[in-house]
Amino acid sequence: QAAAAAAGRPQAAVKEEVWAKVVGDDSVPNITARSIIGGFAREGQDELLEPFVSRYFADIAAVWERRSSEVAQTVVIGLYPSWSISDESVAAADRFLEGDIPPALRRLVVEGQAGVVRSLAARKFDAS
Repeated sequence: QAAAAAAGRPQAAVKEEVWAKVVGDDSVPNITARSIIGGFAREGQDELLEPFVSRYFADIAAVWERRSSEVAQTVVIGLYPSWSISDESVAAADRFLEGDIPPALRRLVVEGQAGVVRSLAARKFDAS
């Protein structure tokens, strides 16, 4: 719980540190990674998190390649930029999916993208 709370602080330096730890430090236990990831994307922090949309798509293939399936899934699912409900976010996922991606990673990204697409449709419906 402390790791989640620390990761939730609305400061750019905190988000950078969290990202580096979860994405780059292969020694972080999966249970700790889950807690940190759970605190990363808090409501009201969309603007602070926006730079991590492109970083997500730049970093996840390497995470998938070097980590165990369980830990890689934790990172790929948990850090999917579901906070970025925008056409640009959907397009970023489309560009990533154009590449040569392992089927399991592709499925997880497609599922994350589908959630954003549903949220976009709901927002458009509510606005009409």
